[in-house]
Amino acid sequence: MSKWIKKSLFSDFQQEKKEEADAPQQQFGLRRSELVWETPQKGSSEKPKIYEGRFLPDKNGGFYKKYSYHMFQSGEKWAFVLCPKTQGMDRYCPLCSATSKLYQGTAADKKMAYNYKRKEKFVSNFFLVNDPRDPERDEERRVNGSVKLYEFPAKVEMKLKEEVTDTKNGYGYRIFDPGEDGHNFILKVLATKKDPNGNVWPDYSSSTFSRTSEPLGSDDEIDKIMKQCVNLDDYITNLEVGEERITEILKTEMLWDLVGDEYNKVLGLVETAPETQSDIDDSAWDNVPKEETTADDPVEKEDVEKPWEDSDKDLNDEDLLAELDKY
Repeated sequence: MSKWIKKSLFSDFQQEKKEEADAPQQQFGLRRSELVWETPQKGSSEKPKIYEGRFLPDKNGGFYKKYSYHMFQSGEKWAFVLCPKTQGMDRYCPLCSATSKLYQGTAADKKMAYNYKRKEKFVSNFFLVNDPRDPERDEERRVNGSVKLYEFPAKVEMKLKEEVTDTKNGYGYRIFDPGEDGHNFILKVLATKKDPNGNVWPDYSSSTFSRTSEPLGSDDEIDKIMKQCVNLDDYITNLEVGEERITEILKTEMLWDLVGDEYNKVLGLVETAPETQSDIDDSAWDNVPKEETTADDPVEKEDVEKPWEDSDKDLNDEDLLAELDKY
């Protein structure tokens, strides 16, 4: 090899490129719908829809991550903004600030505040053992036997946390192990009884981890599976939208007059030092009540439910997915 090339460095680089070729999902040129598992549908209040899979670590050893976001309908489009608080609660977020200010206003302002309230999701790599919807899909859209990103609500995260933190009876790391010690997750999605507003929500309380352990395949097969895993930090970073888009949203929603000066300070567009987020009290709106819905509200209808809602509203909507694919 040429004296100008360090053999060891080239070998590392060569291996990196081989891994990139073997793991196309790590190249975030793919649409979101190609990376993320379609939101599991709920069954009835008595008979759940049942899915089975294995949580997996990403290539850097990350198991699952939480991120915060704001999502609401803005004009004819859905607006999605990854909340800066994902990177730390001391980070400034113009939508969090706007929500706080609205919640301190009139009854109408408080109702608006609900629309912009910060929400949370968790995300992990998930090997699909059985998605019962697969037989109805075209062959190229089937997911069984592949790794997808599963974005799940807090009620599912509780199931994982119980196994991780219970050092006496929990399965611990084995819920993420693709090998012979690993345990599948049996996701059972019931439907709640109708609430006073006539809404029905997913119920994950019956979900559990398999009592028996088993490998996802031979060592070679597992190696191929693990190469499909996506780096979770990279995925979350890829959800970020630019400053111009956030400014556009604030102006469209008539929120600019509330927080525009603050946001410009954070962006360094004015000389005055910005307030730190710790100076802005947003605790008042953490308990913003759920907005009332009517019998005509589309969130009742299962075919038009929206994803990425809070833990009581883990829903699905094709128009929203199409909009999110742009980011």
